[in-house]
Amino acid sequence: MTKLTNALIVSALLSTAMWTVPVFAADPGSASAGNGESARDVTSGDYKPGRAKPIAPPKLTDEDSRAAPLADEATAVKSYGVVGRSADGKEIKIEPSEALRELIIKELNAPATGKDGAERKTEDPDLGEGEAGRQVFGTDDREQVKNTKTYPFSAIGYLEAKSPKTGSFGSCSATLIGPRTVLTAAHCLYSHEDKDWLSDYLFVPGLNGSTADDAPFGAFAFESAYVLQGFIDNYQGYYGSVLLWDLGIVTLKQDVGTNLGWLGYANYDDLGDFTANLVGYPGDKPMGTMWKANCE
Repeated sequence: MTKLTNALIVSALLSTAMWTVPVFAADPGSASAGNGESARDVTSGDYKPGRAKPIAPPKLTDEDSRAAPLADEATAVKSYGVVGRSADGKEIKIEPSEALRELIIKELNAPATGKDGAERKTEDPDLGEGEAGRQVFGTDDREQVKNTKTYPFSAIGYLEAKSPKTGSFGSCSATLIGPRTVLTAAHCLYSHEDKDWLSDYLFVPGLNGSTADDAPFGAFAFESAYVLQGFIDNYQGYYGSVLLWDLGIVTLKQDVGTNLGWLGYANYDDLGDFTANLVGYPGDKPMGTMWKANCE
């Protein structure tokens, strides 16, 4: 059996979460620039600038940068189920659809050869370089986004979460991909160290500084949060064992995207050459500031 591809990981979370629970997003893949009207949440009031520290990206080491292959079909299928936690503490489970089950089994049993007969690569060689592969090299050409009120930057935001164990807050970058659907990393929602979910997620779209006045649209409370089952079950004590499952979804209580817009998403077998635009809230920059860069 081969390992499942990155593309299938993305398909599992987005297809299972969005198509099984229709309220998550609009049409899969579609983007929207919003209606241009101002959105301001006046009910959450829980956002206190400066209390959160950036959640550090989990480290990859040279020897622990790869997940072990999934041993059998049952384990693989279970890994692509979705588990969640609602704002009132209820556990949520979404089983993989039959179509997704078939796709997983087909991928697991696919021959380990590509079109040219050569051995098929199932790992990203860059990820084998350990933590060094996740750092900025050469000239740091990141630019601060000064106007975060315009699309697409209005759809990108700052996600805050609380640790039930310590009571401290952490922050990550997150992006609207539907009217109430926010895409982020699973490690921003669930802590392997605490073996528990984080809580009190708040999404602050377009945050542009370290004061409450720098949150042009307010802060929006969550309704539910979701990660892939494999991100929890397949953890072997190091991040490499769950790297491929590090995607998470947060649904908001309010329809924010209708006003602010959201980004689209898609799944490509072979992107080829393309330019990636990277936007977010890096931990090595002033708190609450949005930065952008691109790479080819």
